[in-house]
Amino acid sequence: MLFKLKRVFLLVAILALFSCNNEKQGYKKISYYTFNDKGELERPQDYRTWVYVGTPTTPNDMNNGKAAFPEFHNVYVDPTSYDYWKKNGTWRDETILIKELVSVGSKIAVSGNGYFMGEFIGLEATIKSKERFPDEPGNWAYFSFTNPGGDLKATGKAFETNQCNACHAASAADDFVFTQHYPVLSAAKAVGEGVTPEDSSTRAAGSPMSQWDATAPTPENLKLDLPLGKDELFTYLISKKYKEFKNQETKMHPSQGPHQKLGLPVRVYMNDKITGSMEKGNAEHPMGSIIVKEMFNEDNTLSGWAVMAKTQEKTDGGNGWFWYEVTSPENKDAIAAIGNGVNGCYSCHTIGKDMVRSNFPLQ
Repeated sequence: MLFKLKRVFLLVAILALFSCNNEKQGYKKISYYTFNDKGELERPQDYRTWVYVGTPTTPNDMNNGKAAFPEFHNVYVDPTSYDYWKKNGTWRDETILIKELVSVGSKIAVSGNGYFMGEFIGLEATIKSKERFPDEPGNWAYFSFTNPGGDLKATGKAFETNQCNACHAASAADDFVFTQHYPVLSAAKAVGEGVTPEDSSTRAAGSPMSQWDATAPTPENLKLDLPLGKDELFTYLISKKYKEFKNQETKMHPSQGPHQKLGLPVRVYMNDKITGSMEKGNAEHPMGSIIVKEMFNEDNTLSGWAVMAKTQEKTDGGNGWFWYEVTSPENKDAIAAIGNGVNGCYSCHTIGKDMVRSNFPLQ
C-alpha cells in the first residue's frame, strides 16, 4: 500500500512539474474571454488593465473623406499573450486583442493643430483559438460590441470570414496581426525572458521619415521599361519617355494619397504589362508592371514624380514592388522614397488590387 501511495505522489509531482514547465514556456491555456451557451462572445471587462500597444488612426481628412476606419483605435492585448509574444515572437492559442474605438474630436489644441480623441464610440475584439475556430484562416475570429444607438452590446457574434480575414491575411505582418504599425509589439517580438524592451535606452537614430526607407533589396539587372537606379531613373523621368505608355490619363485629378499633399493634382501613366493585368482583373500583377505618376503644385506646375514597378512575380507584402518618389523636377536628390518594401508606400497601397490604387480604366 505504501509503495502504491509513493507511486501516486510521484505521479502527482511529475504532473505538477510538467504543468509548471508548460506555464513557464507559455503553453498553459489561460483565457481572458468567455462565450455564452449560444456561442456568443461576452464583452470583455477590465481590458484597460491589459497591455496597451498603440492607437492608430486613418482620418477622413487624409483619405479623400472616405476612410474605412476614420476613428482612433486603442489596442490592448491580454498580458499572457504579450508575455508569450515577447518570448516566442508568435501569437499563442487563446490570444485576444481588444480594439477600443474613439471618435476624432477637436483638431486644435494649445500645442497646435492635430487629431485629438473625442468620445468612446465602439469596441471590437479578435481571438485566436484552434478549438473554437478550426476552419477560420489562422484560427482567428473577429467580433464587435458596437451599437450605433448607444451603449455597447453585452455579447458579440463572429463576423463572416470574408469581412475581416482576407485583409488581415494579405497585409498583416505577423499571423493576421498588424504588428508593423505598433512599435510596442515590434520592439517586444521574441526578445526572450528577463528582457523588458521599454527599459532599454535604445532609440532609432536619424530622420523621423524612416518609414520611407527601403526594407528589401531591389533586384539588379532587370530589363524593365524604365531604369531603377537613382540617377538613371531621374534622367528617364525628365525625358518624359513614360508619356509613350499607351494607357494614360487625359487630364489631372486630385490625389487621394499623401503625394506632396492630399488633394493636389496628379496624372497617371501605365505601361502595357500593368494595363493588360488590370484589364484581366488579376489579383496579382506580373513582374514588369509599371506606373508613373506626375505630381503637380496648386498652380498645376510639375512638382515631381512617384513611380511603382513590380520587380518580382510575388508581391510579398509590398517587398515585390519598387517604390520611388522625388519631390522636385530639377533636383535628383529630393528623394522622399526609393527602393523595395518602403513601408510608407505599401502601407497606403494595400487597399488597392495588388497595391494599385488608381481607378481603372484611366480617364
